[in-house]
Amino acid sequence: VFAGYSEGFQGLVAAFGVTDPKPEESRAFDAGVRFTAPIPGLSGTAAIYKIERENVVTGDPANPFASIQTGEQRAQGFELDLVYEPTPALSLLASYAYTDVEVTRDNVLPVGDRPARVPEHSVRLAGRYRIFDGALAGLEVGAGLTYTGERFLTLPNGVKADALTLVDAQAEYDFGPVSLSVSVVNLFDEEAFEPFAYLDRAVVIPTQPRSAFVTLRTSF
Repeated sequence: VFAGYSEGFQGLVAAFGVTDPKPEESRAFDAGVRFTAPIPGLSGTAAIYKIERENVVTGDPANPFASIQTGEQRAQGFELDLVYEPTPALSLLASYAYTDVEVTRDNVLPVGDRPARVPEHSVRLAGRYRIFDGALAGLEVGAGLTYTGERFLTLPNGVKADALTLVDAQAEYDFGPVSLSVSVVNLFDEEAFEPFAYLDRAVVIPTQPRSAFVTLRTSF
């Protein structure tokens, strides 16, 4: 079982248009559990948190080339990470994050709006299988799925980027002195757009198309 509290303080960097700058301050609380029971082979972490920020720098709604310091923003949520290994050959991973983030006090931005590019829900599921015996000993194969919820592109909120689900796959073979691996991202060549941080504008970029990467490694 764990719990923590911290306070943060930082100056402003590249805050164009801020005439009376104040340092950004924050307070963070978190608590949770780490466990390896009661199911053999299962381990994980579950945590809750809350972060409060003051004097946050964000884009000026009236001038996309300038910044303003807002009142207060808050993020709170829940995170769960699980790893299940019923045998040495098989590993399964699952993670989930719920993020409730919003403007809580401000003289310019609408209270209740969500900061840009922050999804409310995100999920990762993955599995990996290893072969230890036979002609294919040394081979590992895996696949994964990543879900990212919809995200607003600007603050104040307006246009959203749609939710996105991507699948990836991997294979690796250990030859002894060297290992060769192949990984593929966006396996099904999903066509979508993702938020891109460019001043305070509603800008997106295309999701990376299906791409393969080959890696040769050795150790000595």
